[in-house]
Amino acid sequence: MYVGGMTFFVSKSFGRLQLIPHAEGLRLLYTPLENGVPDKDSAGNLNLVLPLDAIGGLWATTRAFLYGVESLDENIILQNEDPSSADGDTLIKLYRDKPRGAQGKLNGEETCWLRLVTGRSEEERRRIKLGPRDLLCLELACQAVLNLATEKGTHSPRPIG
Repeated sequence: MYVGGMTFFVSKSFGRLQLIPHAEGLRLLYTPLENGVPDKDSAGNLNLVLPLDAIGGLWATTRAFLYGVESLDENIILQNEDPSSADGDTLIKLYRDKPRGAQGKLNGEETCWLRLVTGRSEEERRRIKLGPRDLLCLELACQAVLNLATEKGTHSPRPIG
């Protein structure tokens, strides 16, 4: 566990996700629970930093889901830069169920999910159901990253093209 800064928790019966804002991005620290106790030896443990350039889209999609407006899913793929490594790419996906309203409109009953995929085993394919409080934690964590980046000067936008 990280101490001494702002940390947001998304706690479920099967695991705990810590959202730790940094000026360089958002650290996702996931620990599976076995009988209510953190399992530090599980293949499901995850400790990675979403880079700053991925935070804006995640923040906007989280806000859209939180406030029930139309939005596409957010897909973040972190490519493994070591070709000799057996580890593949990492997928972070924020999505919600298909709209349940008339003519494919949102009706507010759609469930939101966060999917963290780091490998092929079931333990490495985590899917977390997000309630309004969880979405609020994710939104506030992203907002904190954006504020820290501005304050620390790690925000240096460059045109794409």
